[in-house]
Amino acid sequence: MDKNHRIDLEMFEGPLDLLLFLIKQDELNIYDIPIAQITKKFLTYVLLAKELKLQSAGDFVLMAATLMKIKARMLLPIEAEGDDEIEDPRTELMNMLLEYKRYKEATANFAELERHERPYYYHIPINWTPQQEDQTAILEDVKLYDIMLTFQYLIKNFEEPATHSVAVEEVTLSEQVGYLNGLLQAKAKLSFSTLLEQFNSRLIVVVTFLAILEMLRNRQVKVKQTKLFDDLLISRGNQFGN
Repeated sequence: MDKNHRIDLEMFEGPLDLLLFLIKQDELNIYDIPIAQITKKFLTYVLLAKELKLQSAGDFVLMAATLMKIKARMLLPIEAEGDDEIEDPRTELMNMLLEYKRYKEATANFAELERHERPYYYHIPINWTPQQEDQTAILEDVKLYDIMLTFQYLIKNFEEPATHSVAVEEVTLSEQVGYLNGLLQAKAKLSFSTLLEQFNSRLIVVVTFLAILEMLRNRQVKVKQTKLFDDLLISRGNQFGN
C-alpha cells in the first residue's frame, strides 16, 4: 500500500489516549495497571495500525516498546539493598497517565465552557436562522476500536483467490469512497462481510475499509454492530452524498 492510502483516523489523540481508553474499557485500576493485559491489547491495536499505514502508528510503536520494557522489568527478580524501597517499574507510566488524564479533563471543561459562552460573544447575522445541532451518532452500538478489531478478525479469514497472472493493483481511497457511495445510493444498508466476498485482493479490502473509516469521519455513513466480531452494517449518514 502506498502513501496515498494513509489517513488519520483522529481515533485516539496519541498512545496515552489509547491506554486510558483500555483502562476505562476494562475497568482497571490506574494505580495498579496489569501490565501484561494492557500490553497485549495495546499491541493488537499497534499491529493493525501498522497494517493500515495509519499516520500516527510510529508514536504507538514507541509506546508499545515502552510497555514491553516495563513488562520485562517486572518479570526480573529485584533484590532490595538495605532499607531502599524498590521502585515500581510502572510508576513513571502511571504518572504520565494521571497527568494526561488531568490535562484531558481540563481541556474538556474548557471546551464545555466555550460552548456555553460562545453565543454571547458574536453578532448574529440578520438572515440567521437557528439550527439544531446534529447529535445523531455515527456509531450505533459499537465503538471505533471495536470496528478495528472486527476488521482484523475478518481480514485474517480472507483468502485471495489463487491466480497465475501477475498484475500491478491500482486502487485509491477516493475510488473506493465513490464505490461505496454508489452502493449506498442503490441500497440503504451494506454488510461488510458481503463486501469482502466481492473482492479478490487483500489490498482492495484494506483500502475499502479505510474508505469506510474516512466516510465515518466525514459523517457520510453510520456503522452498527450487535456485538464484538459480529458483521458490520453500514448505512447512510447525515452527510451522505456531500
